Amino acid sequence: MTAPVRRTNPADQAWVDLAAQLTPANSLARIDSATNRAVTTVTVLGTLLTGLGAVSASQLTHSAVAQALAATTVILAAVAVASALTAQVLTITRRLNPADLEEVRAWYRRQFRTRAYAAQIATLVLIAAALSAGATAAATILTA
Repeated sequence: MTAPVRRTNPADQAWVDLAAQLTPANSLARIDSATNRAVTTVTVLGTLLTGLGAVSASQLTHSAVAQALAATTVILAAVAVASALTAQVLTITRRLNPADLEEVRAWYRRQFRTRAYAAQIATLVLIAAALSAGATAAATILTA
């Protein structure tokens, strides 16, 4: 015997509404949003490198540690942007039959494999770049 089904309360309905948003198309849109955010956030690294305005570029030459950290920041930022752009590569499948659900599922799975991981890498590398930029500014301020 099964228990009687209870009415859906507002809290349950909120979860049902959220579950309805977990479609493959919405997931790819979230990936695109994350990669866009990674590319545009790279500009924040310059602000962090200058210690929110406390450090000038000429001061970086006074410390080998700061120079190394600055170079690391630039490399990490470049990798983050490259990863984000890789995740945004448009794929066109001319022979995809939208009526064949197995083909559609396979297409979305390929998209997630190639795009989601690149977006994750971009975000993680961008975090590392931000930490490196902050460390650069701190090292410059402490050695100036």
